[in-house]
Amino acid sequence: MRSQHYPAALRGMRKHKSKNLEPGQVAKIKYRRLGQTDLNVSEIALGCAGFWGDRLFSERKAISVVSEALSHGVNFFDTGHNYSNFNAEPRLGKALRNLLGSGDRSKVILSSKAGTVVAAGKLALSKPAKIKDFSPGYIESSCAQSLRNLGTDYLDIFQLHGITKEEITEGLLDRLDTMKRNGMFRFLGVNTHALADMNFIAEHPDRFDMVLLDYNVLQLDREPVIAKLQANGIGVVAGTVLGQGHLIKGKIGRIRSMSDIWYLARSLVRPGGRELAAKSAAMQEVLMSVEGMTAAQAAVSFVLQNSSVASCIIGTTKIANLIEVIGAANNDLSQHDIERIRATYQSMQH
Repeated sequence: MRSQHYPAALRGMRKHKSKNLEPGQVAKIKYRRLGQTDLNVSEIALGCAGFWGDRLFSERKAISVVSEALSHGVNFFDTGHNYSNFNAEPRLGKALRNLLGSGDRSKVILSSKAGTVVAAGKLALSKPAKIKDFSPGYIESSCAQSLRNLGTDYLDIFQLHGITKEEITEGLLDRLDTMKRNGMFRFLGVNTHALADMNFIAEHPDRFDMVLLDYNVLQLDREPVIAKLQANGIGVVAGTVLGQGHLIKGKIGRIRSMSDIWYLARSLVRPGGRELAAKSAAMQEVLMSVEGMTAAQAAVSFVLQNSSVASCIIGTTKIANLIEVIGAANNDLSQHDIERIRATYQSMQH
């Protein structure tokens, strides 16, 4: 069960519509054990991808988002070698060097990914000839490049990005074992959106330590496999908790900055984004009606009240949005609101 203690800055949020913490005010973030690892990850993790890592977005502002996350107790940072047209890892590495200096590396938990060879975040309209490479040699060289980009000797978590069960070979697993023994990473994970592959990972806790999957109030079909993963000792991290922004009314389509244009374009190009958009209207209204929370906080709080989830990954270019979401970690939904969300989800299945 999550603690019912609320810091002074957040008290009263249940009775009145949430007021975001201001920069400088610190919410008391909580931590959860990731599966059977020794990692205690913050309930809110910062996803360092998307427009955050894009060269069109100010590096100074990107670093300020990381700084704000650290100041609120966020210790978990997730990225990928191909994110933001291959710019996210070097940017996160620079941010951490600027903010931590020669400080204790164990203060942060770094996760990155390999296996996808095309640039993520580049809105290409044509399909590339080669999308993935899970050959042992490529995976090891990609991990080595991630270490250089991030300026670190090791990754806490190394994820196979979008791998299917058919692509998991003994040769690859043997090479990963060698990489782990050589200290390149501590724990092995998989980032997947496919239920079949989630179930496969759940059946092999001897090989895998965690899974990053998509889970939000529009994807409650994930819950059985999430419970199975956790029961088998595999840590679960939730991504897409705001439905790529489609769970927040007016978030996608309102153009006020370059980032708004980027996220609108992504939502139109990606089939998954279009699907979430088509299903989101009724759920938006439910989230907006939750007393004492913003819609974003309600969406995140729902995911965090699943005790099988260790952390929610949030990506943003705005400090105000980050602070708003961090507030959800100290604000539980009522049982009535949980039931309304579930009923709305069920109504969409018919």
